[in-house]
Amino acid sequence: MADVARLERRTMNAEAARDAKKNRVSLLLALLACCFLLSDTNASAGVSSATAETAKAVVSRAASHITIDGVLDEPDWEAAPPIGEIRQREPHQGERASEATEVKLLYDSRNLYIGVMCYDSDPRRVIGTQMSRDADLSADDRIEIVIDTFRDRRNAFYFATNPLGALVDALVIENGPINKEWDGIWLVRTRRTEQGWSAEFAIPFKSLSFHRGQQTWGFNVSRTIKRKVEEDRQHRRRRRSRIHPAAA
Repeated sequence: MADVARLERRTMNAEAARDAKKNRVSLLLALLACCFLLSDTNASAGVSSATAETAKAVVSRAASHITIDGVLDEPDWEAAPPIGEIRQREPHQGERASEATEVKLLYDSRNLYIGVMCYDSDPRRVIGTQMSRDADLSADDRIEIVIDTFRDRRNAFYFATNPLGALVDALVIENGPINKEWDGIWLVRTRRTEQGWSAEFAIPFKSLSFHRGQQTWGFNVSRTIKRKVEEDRQHRRRRRSRIHPAAA
């Protein structure tokens, strides 16, 4: 509990948030192998590779209001570039995923937005059974997100949902098991379609802890297709990595 309290005390206050907005500080989201740059331009930048280990993608500032309804139909979503190809971690590490997943990121002065489209060739077989807060989603199709705001590869915020829109959040502390005692303020909505299912997240910056002026964050996303016993990730480190499973 002491570690949880220390992490929560680092939450940036409203005054710091206003200063950050006024100074137009660009925020670089980087997860181990992937970097994302928050741009003040509107959905204009593409994806580039800095090295074989570090890919960079610009996260565009939303030009209009984003309605969190699980439907990624706003012009900002349509214009935003995907973060990169999602590949298997299990059962065939590094191989092309059996079903495509598209992840996009936006932000405004208050929130980080994450849009995920989980395409599925047989959407009737998508599994979603849990709806309660902090439910065990191990039997469901799901999306898991890890945000390492201090980029220390030891501590992170964890968010997850399933096709029913369950809200699951936790803290990862010193690479240990996730601690679900933390309940952050955030929103997710999902939608099942003829193409699969989609999820739309809005995570307020005030719900996250980070050092004032911090330029670089860690980020990763994982998709599980339960009926295929398949896990797909944007980042493809070796399975022996010690970071929490959704970020390894």
